[in-house]
Amino acid sequence: MSAIKTQIAAINAAFDQAFNAKNAEDIGKLYDVNAVVMPAPAGEPVVGASAIQTFFSGLISAGVIEHKLTLVDAVEDGNLAYQRGNWAGAMINDKGEKQTFGGNVHLVYLKQADGGWKAVTHIWN
Repeated sequence: MSAIKTQIAAINAAFDQAFNAKNAEDIGKLYDVNAVVMPAPAGEPVVGASAIQTFFSGLISAGVIEHKLTLVDAVEDGNLAYQRGNWAGAMINDKGEKQTFGGNVHLVYLKQADGGWKAVTHIWN
């Protein structure tokens, strides 16, 4: 696995761990201060790491569980990198039945001054 794939796989693991631990604060730390999340289907863009933290807190509070990001490919070009992959999650409905869902995901990352990566754009369908 290339270095960027290893780094992004680690970011995905950190995201999933934070989401599934219901820790929106740690999710927010994975985004650049000016990042944008564009939720599906056709949701309003969420701008800024603080607003993104609040957005994911809402998903967690709504009962989304078992979040999983799966890396398909990642490419680095200078100070930018992107990943494409898949996402999955679940909820328990009123009858106590687990409903699963998922789709495609695309994230763009900006290399930070410390050499790490933070998401600047996150979109899924």
